[in-house]
Amino acid sequence: MNIEPTDIPGCHIVQANVLRDTRGTFVKTFHSDRFEELGLRTDWREEYFSTSVRNVVRGMHFQNPPADHAKMVFCLVGEVLDVVVDLRVGSPTFGRSVGFTLSAENGRGLYLPSGCAHGFVSRTDLSGMYYKVTSVHSPEHDAGIAWDSIDFDWGVAAPVLSPRDQAHPKLPDFQSPFMFEGR
Repeated sequence: MNIEPTDIPGCHIVQANVLRDTRGTFVKTFHSDRFEELGLRTDWREEYFSTSVRNVVRGMHFQNPPADHAKMVFCLVGEVLDVVVDLRVGSPTFGRSVGFTLSAENGRGLYLPSGCAHGFVSRTDLSGMYYKVTSVHSPEHDAGIAWDSIDFDWGVAAPVLSPRDQAHPKLPDFQSPFMFEGR
């Protein structure tokens, strides 16, 4: 497993080794010693998975303090364009968005620190995402920003959105409760 920093401080690509044979694949997505060596959180509290059809956009999601969390995501089926936005006031990349192709084929995952919004668009007829988070879901702290209010080309003209994702405030209207801790 190789873990590399991205342009957003604290956000890392997790490149798993994908072992393939005639039966299929085997992929290790987490190794506590390696994560701790890099100062990444390993106190996972919940895990989820979602499936999405082509052109579904989910995001941009996060939880506000005190229920904020670090998150790790992998695409186990199909392919997604995964997007991160830094919402930490004082961060050198505050408001910046970056995208990464995650797929079952490439074995790539993404680790996001607290204070980053997360979303993705499904690029295949079916995609399946797996999430690990460091806090328990808290509906009263659950939040998001509008997917189309960030400076990012999603590559989809007519996305499929949930009512919740359609109602998120735009990034310029969002008052961030997150502070950059300089890591």
